[in-house]
Amino acid sequence: MRFFLPCFFSLLLWVLQTSPAFAETEVLFSSDQSIQGTLLNEMESAYSTIDLAIREITSKPLAQALLKAKERGIKIRIITDSKQAKRRSSKITYLIQEGIPVKILRGKDHGVMNYRFAIFDGKKVMTGSFDWSETSERRNYENLLILWESDTVISYQKEFERLWREKRIIH
Repeated sequence: MRFFLPCFFSLLLWVLQTSPAFAETEVLFSSDQSIQGTLLNEMESAYSTIDLAIREITSKPLAQALLKAKERGIKIRIITDSKQAKRRSSKITYLIQEGIPVKILRGKDHGVMNYRFAIFDGKKVMTGSFDWSETSERRNYENLLILWESDTVISYQKEFERLWREKRIIH
């Protein structure tokens, strides 16, 4: 009995730590899963905020999911790149017209705002190579990291807030 209890608790702790519900990081690859589907599910389950720093949004389903979240009362803020926002395929103008606050930024010295991360409810960050585009979903090899670790989420939130106050704003 003395040997069994420590082993049981060690096994229980290992199961809890490796369970997705308790994981601090999850990795998705487009070759295995629909990254867009994961993002759509996350937007459906958001309950307070979505802060998005994304180079481009051309995906109609993702843009529509942002609007549905807004209609449910979710506070949404988007930071995007000035060059991408001007493209014909961009959904940024549509999102602005629908009342979602958007900051359109230039990069430093004519560079680009090249971030790709979303913060959901201040508790979870999704980041990786995935642009919010149909090309990323259907044609490219892409990845997405889902991070729950609080210090990491806080770091992303601080960077988002810094960008939100940025002076190189186009819109």
